[in-house]
Amino acid sequence: MNLAECYRILEIRESSTDEEITRSYKRLAHLYHPDKNRDRIEWATRAMANLNIAYTTVTGHRFSISPKNGTQTTMHDDTARQRRAAQRKPAPRQPAADYMEDLQDDIAIQQFIRARENAKDGLYRYFQYGLYNLFRRENAINRGIFSDIVNILRKCYHDIKKLSTLTKDEELLEHFSVFNKMIFNFYRASECLNIPDSYSNILDVEAFRLYKKGDEALHLGHHELFYERHNRGCYKKEIAEPNIIAAEYYFNESLKHFPESTWAVETRIKLDYVHSLKKYIALFFTSDTP
Repeated sequence: MNLAECYRILEIRESSTDEEITRSYKRLAHLYHPDKNRDRIEWATRAMANLNIAYTTVTGHRFSISPKNGTQTTMHDDTARQRRAAQRKPAPRQPAADYMEDLQDDIAIQQFIRARENAKDGLYRYFQYGLYNLFRRENAINRGIFSDIVNILRKCYHDIKKLSTLTKDEELLEHFSVFNKMIFNFYRASECLNIPDSYSNILDVEAFRLYKKGDEALHLGHHELFYERHNRGCYKKEIAEPNIIAAEYYFNESLKHFPESTWAVETRIKLDYVHSLKKYIALFFTSDTP
């Protein structure tokens, strides 16, 4: 589904604000929901799935657009650029060149640390204000706070992407990529706004049951990572990691047994986020991480 089609399905213009996009999505979700169209369940299920795809595609696209120049950057672009650079024959290294490369790496590390801390502050505020609760997020003040958090994460995302041009160090590039993918997938997961109803359709009832179990486990896992750990001053592996693994299990089960449910799109998004969290933990965390 291309971007123009996504905007058409959402019945919005490309110039629409983020709030207008969300408002239009919720309006259409209530119209298309299978429980509002019991005489044409199959049509409603397809319509709801397409609506979810359109919404997540548009919001993800907007997040990944560079705030300054309006160009889209992706992890795939970075990987391809790094591969091309690795294939070039390196020039003879001079002591001065070595020094400048080490200096650039030091600069990149310091800038990454600043961006990472800013992102972690944004994630902390997300849990501090309970913005994972979609009803609470409806409050005008909380909508403003959520928008500020998204802007913080978006800026950090693009700042970190630019750092990949300052270094050829594979370890640094891996840290940049893993952290950025986690930020991006967190944002996509936070924008999952599927509208629940009574769900008389048994397929959606069972899909929602597994999705809900996965979401509850995921919440406990990343709540520990980004909120409780900071309040406590230490990381509790025994809380975060088993819950993230449990979330992965429930999301996989939901997609395995109910791939056509209206929850499938959001389940895949949450599963992507779980995968990026696992990589983030493996690279950045130890049992005594403060």
